[in-house]
Amino acid sequence: MTLSDDELMEYYIHTLNQCGLFLLDEEEGWIEYRIFEEFDTGAHTFLHPSNLERLRASGYIDQDTMRKSSELRGKIVSLQENGEWNIQAFRSSPNWPEVLRLCDEIKSSNPVWPHPSNG
Repeated sequence: MTLSDDELMEYYIHTLNQCGLFLLDEEEGWIEYRIFEEFDTGAHTFLHPSNLERLRASGYIDQDTMRKSSELRGKIVSLQENGEWNIQAFRSSPNWPEVLRLCDEIKSSNPVWPHPSNG
């Protein structure tokens, strides 16, 4: 089953909304759920280069957002490959705040995500 562009964008936004500096003040159980379940699944799928290109081509995201989203995915893969994809590293690694800030930056530069045909 192929997602429509609208559905793909909804999942992309949902993925980004699971991550951000707001998590630094959350309880570990909530962080683990948001990052290591919701965000993990979405980041690999909805931040994949082919899906980002599709969102850009359909006008949902611009080139800069596509670049930042790709960079975010790369940072996530790096955390996973370097053994930092766990709650202890989330609390102590200097690499995690970079991921959280980049996610917030993407969201703040695109506060409203209307379809191009909606204005």
